[in-house]
Amino acid sequence: MDIPPSDATQWTKMRQEIVESVRAELQNGLQSRVDRLEDTVAEKQIYLQSRVDQLEAEKSELKQRCDTLHHTNSMILQRLFEGEDKTSQLQKQNESLQRKVKYLEVIQKNRQWEYPLDIPTTDELDSLGFNEYDCEQIVDGINKMVEIIKKMRMGEYIGWVDPDLSGIFLPHYNGYAPHYREFSDALVEYQHTIDYMGDETFRFTLGNSPLRKEVLNNLQNSLEKTHFHQLLFYPNEISGVGYIEFIANCVEANTRLKFIKLEGVEIEHLTDIDVLCEAISRNGSLKEVIFLDCDTIEGVLGKIFNKLKSKTVKKIHLDCSNLSNLGPNDMSEFLSCNPLLRELSLCNNPLNQQDIVHMSNSLRHNTTLRKLLITNKNPSNWDLLESIIFNCSSLNTAYYSNHHVCLEYTNSFSSDGEKFNTCNDPSLNRRKKIYTILSRHNRSRKNAAHFYSDGIGIKQIPQILSLLKPFSEHHICKQLVFRGKDEVEPLSIVYEIMRDWKMPELYNLDPMDEE
Repeated sequence: MDIPPSDATQWTKMRQEIVESVRAELQNGLQSRVDRLEDTVAEKQIYLQSRVDQLEAEKSELKQRCDTLHHTNSMILQRLFEGEDKTSQLQKQNESLQRKVKYLEVIQKNRQWEYPLDIPTTDELDSLGFNEYDCEQIVDGINKMVEIIKKMRMGEYIGWVDPDLSGIFLPHYNGYAPHYREFSDALVEYQHTIDYMGDETFRFTLGNSPLRKEVLNNLQNSLEKTHFHQLLFYPNEISGVGYIEFIANCVEANTRLKFIKLEGVEIEHLTDIDVLCEAISRNGSLKEVIFLDCDTIEGVLGKIFNKLKSKTVKKIHLDCSNLSNLGPNDMSEFLSCNPLLRELSLCNNPLNQQDIVHMSNSLRHNTTLRKLLITNKNPSNWDLLESIIFNCSSLNTAYYSNHHVCLEYTNSFSSDGEKFNTCNDPSLNRRKKIYTILSRHNRSRKNAAHFYSDGIGIKQIPQILSLLKPFSEHHICKQLVFRGKDEVEPLSIVYEIMRDWKMPELYNLDPMDEE
């Protein structure tokens, strides 16, 4: 059925009214919901802002409390450190007082002490078959030993404790033994004097006297309980393994030992080297080791290069010890196994050309050794070693030379090798060598030619020019009268380079700018 036009218009109008009414209701409902949501969001924002403000206040309060606690903690730590310092000082004072008390107790105990043994007379010794000179030597030696014993008993300072009377060679006499026992007993008590005075010059030396095995045993027991800072040993009738073991035991047991010297002591067997090196390696305080004229069989002492491994020794002297025929890796291993070694002396040893080659190779890249002492009897033999210290053939070879170890010749011979690496700063030693080469070439106007041969291009010239002045400051003597032939003014070198390179644009550079 068709709807009349008037009804259709009315129907359409009605439908539009209904739609608009529904739309209005929806809009009103949505608006109210939006309003409610906005109110809710606003309330939430207000709450959250108040919460944030509250948390910020709590944070500020906590930060303030943390700062207060940190300050309090710092004060507590400071007081703790101050307390530890005071405790340490009190402990040191207490230890010092204890050492003084023990020292005074020993002196008090020995105040009425008298030497218990009789000293033989020359007549008694004469009746035993000694000649007049030997009788005087024995009596004089025992009297001096008794004097040292009395001084030790009374706690007097004796910088050089020498039962052998500073090198006097005593004749054979069986009556020494009881006097050495008295000496050994006094030696143990003398530790309190060493502790109280705390002087590092206390020295004990032994040798040059015919001592029996039992005397050495008594001395060893005493020396293991008495910690001298220096021990010196000279030849003894009981030489060989027994004497070497005695020395090794004394070295290993002495926890304060800084210096040991063996002069003229016979070291005939490889086992002797093993025993000595093991004792030195185990000692944790030793700084200086000297073997002087100790080897009577070729090559024995040379094994020290393979055996000695110390983390404390800084100076080793192996002079007059018949060293030769070193292995190709002996020196390298020796330096690597003794990382604190700063000075090595090999004077008056029959080192051959091959030994020097091995020595030079080991020093090529070494950065720990600071001084090498040698006796240069044949200057041509040492050219290779000197070239390791300063290879002056070019700037590149000079740059990569050894800038740490300094050569020192003990005889009258001198050479360029002694002039370099005299500074503790390797960089300054390198500067001196480079400037020396530039100075030498300057006198013959060959710097530019050598730049070509060294592969130094135009871009590197400004850098070289800028380094001349700072390099010269550590090389040229301020007084003209003392300047050597290798000490040329930097301006002279600059002028030569600028003239020979014939590069006008280089004149715009400031050649005196420092690094």
